[in-house]
Parts: sequence; structure tokens; C-alpha cells
Amino acid sequence: MIIDLSRVREASYAHQLVGVKHITSKPAFLLADEMGAGKTKQAIDSAMVLFQNGIIDRVIVVAPAAVRDVWFDVELGELAKHLWNDVPCWVTKWHSVSTQWKWFCRNTADEKPLRWIITNYEYIRSGKMVKVGKQMIPEHLLALLKIAGPRTLLILDESSAIKSYDAAQTKACLKLRRRCGRVLLLNGTPIADSPLDIYSQANVMSPSILDCRGITAFRSRYAIMGGFIAKTPWGDHPTQVLKWVNLPDLQQRMAPYVIRRLKTDCLDLPAKLPPVALTVPLEDRTWQVYQQMKADMVAWLGSSVSSASIAIVKIMRLAQITSGFVGGIESLEDLDEEPDDSPWTEGPRQALKQGDWKRISHEKQDAYLTWLNARLDEDPNAKILTWSRFRPEVATLLTALPSTVERGVIWGAHAGKRKAEERTHALRLLDPRTAPKGPVVVVGTPATGSMGLNLTAAAIVMYMSNDWSLKTRLQSEDRTHRPGQIRNVSYFDLVATGPRGQKTIDHRVIGALRAKQNLAEWTASAWIRALAEEQP
Repeated sequence: MIIDLSRVREASYAHQLVGVKHITSKPAFLLADEMGAGKTKQAIDSAMVLFQNGIIDRVIVVAPAAVRDVWFDVELGELAKHLWNDVPCWVTKWHSVSTQWKWFCRNTADEKPLRWIITNYEYIRSGKMVKVGKQMIPEHLLALLKIAGPRTLLILDESSAIKSYDAAQTKACLKLRRRCGRVLLLNGTPIADSPLDIYSQANVMSPSILDCRGITAFRSRYAIMGGFIAKTPWGDHPTQVLKWVNLPDLQQRMAPYVIRRLKTDCLDLPAKLPPVALTVPLEDRTWQVYQQMKADMVAWLGSSVSSASIAIVKIMRLAQITSGFVGGIESLEDLDEEPDDSPWTEGPRQALKQGDWKRISHEKQDAYLTWLNARLDEDPNAKILTWSRFRPEVATLLTALPSTVERGVIWGAHAGKRKAEERTHALRLLDPRTAPKGPVVVVGTPATGSMGLNLTAAAIVMYMSNDWSLKTRLQSEDRTHRPGQIRNVSYFDLVATGPRGQKTIDHRVIGALRAKQNLAEWTASAWIRALAEEQP
């Protein structure tokens, strides 16, 4: 195969050239470079090489909903930035309302462009079910299957979206993979939660890689199981992984199909400064509400708990109180569509929607505004990215910002349930190519904005509240720490305490994430121990 990169518009780093060679040499590959190392550029360059060599004529990109336009956007998207000079391409967004743009197309009779279809996981798993033979297939997926073939490259961006082996979108991607000649998975954190994350990703690449007939065989080989016993027609089965074993074998099987480089190994980037925790004492009234809720949670956890994911739903209500409100959508990721890596079953997901939220205090908001004014005193042109896991917290903060800070600050919001043009405006405020002069503050929910975005115009990141997911925290940190960043990046966490400095759920969440623990794996007993350690 000839690898000629003379038409690229942005020079490649040495590690990206190595990545292209690996990707183009194998029909199934997982590019697991750390976030910010340029996985998307390597994917685009690899597709162009395969097209130039006559191996592919079509690329299907499946990404999370929040990342779809990171690929497609005609002005700021990755394709608009990295498609090669003088190579004709048609780029189509495959969604309920499809749109298209063309690149170097002269519309001549003999022109054969490389066709790009950009869609998202949520869309291909949805739609009316259509019977095909003995199978029922979502209509959106069926339409895509009809145009996939041996000369199609399938790119699964943020491939941890298919880590749940029995999820509808995993099954949809597996069907799509079987129609496509080649597949490329992109993921900066391929096993952020546990080795189980790699099972479905490897299976979509090729079942021969792990050589496991199913999830039971995978667990038998790599896990010691225990805990809650599930009764099935095939017998009683323990459901909790007590310990992972034989991981060198798993690594050896995956090694030929994976490459991973850290940013520190391949890029000369400024430092990520250690995060600074800023404590926020709660008022006595708020503290009383928190203590009552904590007592209820400990009692509930001590009773029957069906799964750790339901425990997360309950526990994160405590985090709501430290952020100053109760009610509303209490724990679901702040996306317009269901997040790809949501661990909840239908029951907990429906239970979250319990009516309107109610503001009960303003301690964190007041502390944030004081902190913000101090930052703008230090640098009147500062550009600041602020994350909150709760949409109500974003909404109330956006209401307070214009009336509190009068410094010519430009505001933006990138959160779920907001209009597309509002999100696009927010991205442009912190994209180094379009960021305006003067101070900028963008407030967002990490579930919506933590993946795939280039926000390197900002070098200050504040977390008003944190997500339960380690992957989301790592992703959101690296929106500002990637190629294009020229300053050291500072991180801050607002941590609520009791009136006399007592610890709260904020300490547990931040402590776990900094220790690289994923809260979704905590058992009920672990939560009880953590809450019991809080001072009364």
C-alpha cells in the first residue's frame, strides 16, 4: 500500500504517521491514543490513504450525539479541517433531517468522490422496527445497512459507547460491522471502568480476537464472580465481579490490534496543573436538609438494593443538595438524547423524571461568582470553562452571571436541552480559531460537552459539581489540554462542607475520581462506609 501524505493540509506529528501506518495495515483496529493526541486526524488521513489506494469508497462514522457535529460541521468540524486538498468528498449527516456538503467536487461524469456518512449511536438504534427475515431491525439502521459494503470503512468514535454487550446500540453496531469491510474504533479511555469494557469493542472488531463465544466465556476466563445471584432459565449465576484475573492474556490478544500513546510521550504540551479544591460551607438550613437526606440514603442502602447503578441514582441526590437544589432530573446525564454509556435500566431512568426542580440555597453559586470576579481581576481577558453535572445548576448560573459580573464578559452554554445554535455559539467562544477578544465564560454539562471538542482558548476550568463517571471527568479535563493549548491549564473544584467543615458527598466523589476510581462500580456497602465516615 502506498502512503502518500503530500496532500494533507495540516502537518502530522510523528506519532500520527505511525498511527496511519497501523490503521491502514489492518482491517480491524482500535486507536486508543490519549485524548488530545489527534485520533480524529489519524482516522481521516487513514481513510484518505485507503481511498487513494482503491480499498474503500465510503466511510460511515458513528459517534455520540454530542460529537456528531464535531465531525460534520462545515466550518469548524474535523472533516472541514483535515480533508485533503484536491480529493473529492461528499459529506452527509445521516439523521432525521439529513444535510450535505461537498469538498473539491467538480461534478464531472467521471468523478468518484469518497462519501462520508456521519451519524450517531442513538439514531441508528432508534426508529420503527422492521422485520427482515427472522430479525427485527430499527429502520434507521436498516437504511444504513443497505449502503454499507466490503469497500466501506466503519469508524466508531468514542467506542466505549458499545461497551455494554447487550445494549441496543452495541447490537446495531455489530450488525453494521458485519456489512463493512473495515472497522476503526477510536477511544481515549477504552477500559475506563473495567476490563469488561473491552469485550464488546473487541467483539465488534472481530470475534476471533478474544475467541470467546459469549460474555459468560469472557467472564469465566478473566473474572472471579460473586455477589448477587441472578436466577435464569440456564441456572443461577453470580453477577458481581470480585476480581479480574489473567489480564496479561487479554492484553496479549488485543496487542496486535491496538495502539495507545500518551500526550506526554508524543506532544510537547503545557502542564496540567494539579486541581485545587475550594471549600464552600453550607448554611445551617441546607446542612439540615443534607443530613436528613443522608440518613435516608444510608437506611435505603442498608436494605435491598438491586444494582449499583440504582444506588448511584439515589446517592447523587445528595450532590444535588450541595449544589443548592432538589428535584427535577436528578441523576441522568444532561444530554438531549440518552447517553451512550448510561448504566441505568428502564426503571431507574424513568424514576428520575419527578417533576420540577426547586432551588433551596445559593452557597456554591455565590462562591463561584466570587471566585470568577477574582479570576477576572487577575486577567481581564480570561477565558473560563465551567462544568456542572446538573442542568438546573447551569440554568441558574446563567441567570445570575450577567447581573453579577459587569466586565464585558461574553457568555455561552453547552448543555442538554439547549438549542443547537446556542451550543454552536458556545463552542465558537472557546475554539482557538473563532474565540473573540476579551473575557469569555462558557458553562456546560460534561455529559454533553466532554467529548471531541477543542476548547483550548480557555486555560482555566472550574467544576461546580462532578459526574459519577471517571471517563467523563478525564474527557472533560482534556477539552482544554490538547494541541493548540499554549498555557498551563488550571483546574478547580467547588467542594461543599458542613457549617463547621464537615465532609460531604462532594469529598467522596472528587476523592474517588482523583484516585481513578469509577463510582459506578461501588457497592452499596462501600457507599455506606463512605457516608458513615462523614462527620455528624
